[in-house]
Amino acid sequence: MSLARRIHERTPAERDRYLDFLRVTSILLVVVGHWTVRAAVEQDGVPKDGYVLALEPWTQWLTLIVQVLPIFFLVGGALNAESYRRARDRGTRASDWLRKRARRLLLPLIPLLVFWIAAAGAMDALSLRQITIFDPETAIIPVWFLAAYLLVTALTPATLWLYERTGGLAVIAVGTLLALAVDVLRFEILAHGPEIGGQPAIGALNFPIVILVIHQLGYLWTDARFPTTPARQVLLALAGCAALAAMLGSRLYPVTMVPVAGTELPNNLAPPSAALIALGLVQVGVALLAKPAVTEWLRRPRAWAVVAIPGAHLMTIFLWHQTALLVVSAAVITTGIWPPAEAIDAAWWATRPIWLFLCALVLTLLSLVFGKFESVSPPRPTRLSTAAAGVTHGAGVILSCAGIALFIERGLTEPAAPLGLPLPAMATLLAGLFALGVLGGVPPRRQRPSGARSAAGGRARRNTARR
Repeated sequence: MSLARRIHERTPAERDRYLDFLRVTSILLVVVGHWTVRAAVEQDGVPKDGYVLALEPWTQWLTLIVQVLPIFFLVGGALNAESYRRARDRGTRASDWLRKRARRLLLPLIPLLVFWIAAAGAMDALSLRQITIFDPETAIIPVWFLAAYLLVTALTPATLWLYERTGGLAVIAVGTLLALAVDVLRFEILAHGPEIGGQPAIGALNFPIVILVIHQLGYLWTDARFPTTPARQVLLALAGCAALAAMLGSRLYPVTMVPVAGTELPNNLAPPSAALIALGLVQVGVALLAKPAVTEWLRRPRAWAVVAIPGAHLMTIFLWHQTALLVVSAAVITTGIWPPAEAIDAAWWATRPIWLFLCALVLTLLSLVFGKFESVSPPRPTRLSTAAAGVTHGAGVILSCAGIALFIERGLTEPAAPLGLPLPAMATLLAGLFALGVLGGVPPRRQRPSGARSAAGGRARRNTARR
């Protein structure tokens, strides 16, 4: 039996393959986008880190196509709602549900940080930071997504309760209006006020607001409350297009849906703006229109295998894809095998398929090595009372998000600290991981006779295939 056929037959009939397709496709678009926007350019005979969106401003319009955060968080909302409802129906406490979700989300982050803390420290000690062309901190910038996803996951019990009692539309409408108000303050009234990361500090309020609104759209999806006829689905997409066009046409909102590295130009992602909600409506409309045809295609074993295989290691792919970029740059740019570009011209674009292939090859090898961290045992249910568990896990979420933020803001090394280690970020993140049960709290494996172990191993492999 072929691999594709085995994967097809081991996939539960009730699994929503289309949601997996959306999840995998969105992450792979992020990966390809990150590999494309970074460019090694020659300045005074020395290869330097260049950013295509800054070097060629016209490319900022392309971010309207490749910015897939809305559809990913919508899928996350749908999956979190389904998962929490099943757990709630079984009598599982919200705290134990969160511990399990947090462990699967955050455990793969640990080997990435261990690797890059050691690598960055060695590069600093040997004055070799330029060996990768791109700053080593590039490798961990995408992990902000984990903090955002952890936050909306932790709030799922509360936001789903609110959705089920209000119908959801009122919450989405109020959230959207709040996001618009924050945008006006950010782009107009307080544009020159206090800053965080080069952007007006007031905009940070939209990190939870915008992402939670999009996450709530996922609740509508899982309850089949979006339009079901093609005509209405087209109208939904057109409504999103109209809202987005009005925002961009007002000149209040910038065009780019991602930050422009190396600049402090306004953007619609860091922090998020209401433009992402409008873009999300466009993406929902398109996703609904494509669902029947793609769902039918995914019934084919080979088609489903194309989605299921990367889907099994999707977090590893996401976390390590920038490392693959740095490895390729060190292997072919620093060594002179691939000369840095003098300009982002037709020749540069023509070589992108080769560049993407090399990055994909390295990422495949990294996934084979580190993908095992996604196959984890669930943590032991906490023995704390419901109230104590809520406080502990709430603190764990805050500390984990703060630790990730410290790594992104302050980098992988602290020159004044012992061994150059980023001790504040490490301590904060570790405290959060222990509080959430990501580290520790795993039940010991029971010893079984060899025959039983063999049977259990077979079941574990089948369960992994189902996931």
